[in-house]
Amino acid sequence: MQQSRTLSSGFTLIELLVTLALAAIVVSQAAPSFSSMVKSNRLAIETNTLVSDINLARSEAIKRGTRVILCRSADPAAATPSCGGSANTWTSGWLVFASGDANNIYDSATDTLIRIGKPRGGQVQIKTNNTSDNNLEYDPDGTTNEGGSTAIFAICDDQGESQGRQIQVNGTGRPRLVKGTPATPLPNCAAPVTA
Repeated sequence: MQQSRTLSSGFTLIELLVTLALAAIVVSQAAPSFSSMVKSNRLAIETNTLVSDINLARSEAIKRGTRVILCRSADPAAATPSCGGSANTWTSGWLVFASGDANNIYDSATDTLIRIGKPRGGQVQIKTNNTSDNNLEYDPDGTTNEGGSTAIFAICDDQGESQGRQIQVNGTGRPRLVKGTPATPLPNCAAPVTA
């Protein structure tokens, strides 16, 4: 009688441990850069959303032939949203509306609500240099109420000013994006100034 030899295939315990150790090293190296990529993407999304709403306000002012206002709001999701909130902080959200009266305060009876900017999530903060009325107002010709100054919105998170972004809107009404880098960080995310 002939004995048949069976060969078992698979990994030895040592091979499995070496493979797991290598996988752990690769994952530990990739995790911080993945986290940084997710945060950078979140900042890009928040920046693009605000730029889109600024462009919407400008185009609606030109199209409608009336003043369109972008204002911060403490509770944009309220049944009757209103302008206001913490000075120079836009993190809680904003409103875009066509003004049907002479003031810059949203009133559902006289104004037309165009868009609601939802509150920002996570560690993202949006600040502006305009502490007086915190509005960005567009006239029917597409220019802003900023006079000779520039409205600045700083979008930052816990990565700091080196990864932050700035949206600058001068009197012509066109937004311009400025990104921070480790070599040239933004001047200040807490109290934005022109970069």
